Amino acid sequence: MTGLHRSGTSATSRLLATMTHLSLLDDPQWAIFQPQMAKAYRQVSQYHQELTQFDIVKCPRMGECLDCILEDFPQTQVVFLVRDPRDVYCSIAEAQRSSDSTVTTMADNQRFGPHEYLWQGVALAFRAYAQQALQALNRAPERLTLLNYVEIYQHPQPTLQGLCQHLGLTMHTSEIAPLAGQQLGPTRNKRQSDLSIKGANRWQQELDPAEAADIFELCGDDFKTLLTHCRKFSS
Repeated sequence: MTGLHRSGTSATSRLLATMTHLSLLDDPQWAIFQPQMAKAYRQVSQYHQELTQFDIVKCPRMGECLDCILEDFPQTQVVFLVRDPRDVYCSIAEAQRSSDSTVTTMADNQRFGPHEYLWQGVALAFRAYAQQALQALNRAPERLTLLNYVEIYQHPQPTLQGLCQHLGLTMHTSEIAPLAGQQLGPTRNKRQSDLSIKGANRWQQELDPAEAADIFELCGDDFKTLLTHCRKFSS
């Protein structure tokens, strides 16, 4: 389960694990803090072994190295979450106000290109992740499923049911209802009692129109291209 930070990977992976009773590895620490980030498993056998011990791995940074994942884990199915980059930026900017050290790494996007402002870094990161996803689709379309964040946010049950059927997973739909009122965002910087998920199109209320336009100018075409490849499981 991957995609740019704040794209719904936490909620989707937790719902999927709950529905299927499968084990979940939630964003391993080494993928956040090791210099090689998600590719560190190639240097450290312990990390590689950890990945193989879980049924579901939620790791946004694996979106930067999908080519490696497809090569090194030939049986793995990849679900890639796609969210409007303007909403992603709003969520990361909000999270940056917390004291969580993982947010600092989330906002550090200089590896994608030099930039001065956070919104520029998010847009550059979005473009890099989109390129990885599109290359993976060309390489192994049967192993990559793109999922629109809006579908998960607005229609979680039918979307997750369709995803389970698509992946060939046994599901227990009765398990979803108890989660409806819970916080499903990142557990490191969202308290269980914090229900302040802003959802889709939050940028329309939070961003200056000029800033929103600047973000979309940098990566809007990539976003629109990814949306054309997203699967729609809800009616």
